[in-house]
Amino acid sequence: MTALALVTAACDRKPTGQSVAVVNGEEISAGELNGELQMANVPPSADQKLARQQLLQGLIDRRLLAQAARKNGVDKSPEFLSRQRRLTDELLIAMNAERQAGSQKLPDQAAVDAFIAQNPYQFGQRQILALQQIAIEAPSDPKALAPLADAHSLDAVAATLTRLKIPFTRTSGRLDTASVPADALKRIFALPATEPFVLPANGKLYANVIVGREPVQMSQDDMRKAAMAALRQQNTRNGLAADVKQLRSTAKIEYQPGYAPVANATPAAGAAKK
Repeated sequence: MTALALVTAACDRKPTGQSVAVVNGEEISAGELNGELQMANVPPSADQKLARQQLLQGLIDRRLLAQAARKNGVDKSPEFLSRQRRLTDELLIAMNAERQAGSQKLPDQAAVDAFIAQNPYQFGQRQILALQQIAIEAPSDPKALAPLADAHSLDAVAATLTRLKIPFTRTSGRLDTASVPADALKRIFALPATEPFVLPANGKLYANVIVGREPVQMSQDDMRKAAMAALRQQNTRNGLAADVKQLRSTAKIEYQPGYAPVANATPAAGAAKK
């Protein structure tokens, strides 16, 4: 009788107070809807009431699909529980980093200007690179691409992939120098004009050759704003690395035999590099 009463009470819930809708007895709060509104980045000039109504309908659809998934037992599967734990961990880390970033001391103008000078291709010499590309699926064994080391043009890359019977696609793309680490960009710009370089993206590998450059004009004020944001991100990363080091020093970590890290072990091979 108690269980039946609880089910009946849930079904009888009404959208009042902080509840903007009830879906099969499950409330959607005003806070959830406000969160959707923030993530949607609705322009101030847009009809805010209409936007909230549309976002609420999306929230209801999502809630219905989630309820159907639970009914099918998805929330009890080991895969769901594992992925849920990962997402929860990542959200906790991100929100904690945001909280710590809010208390960070802002870099002074001298530090910002020094950062701009040290990273010219992010700021004063920023460019959009036009690329000719060959795209392939990343192989499970990077050693399969070893013969590409002798391919010094895109045509040579295509010929080698054809010989190896590896499917590929010719395409084109654009690359913002501000999105590439400075050391990688230095190596790319040191290559001969026709020499391909390999970059991973979206689970694929791209062999690229630069065929054009377009300067990106930035005002001093814009550069300083971008540099300030980049410095804060860098400080956050450094802070997280320091936190991990400190936490590991005091944590009790036990491994099942065979799973402990091996001292001086070489990291597993990643994406193929030119």
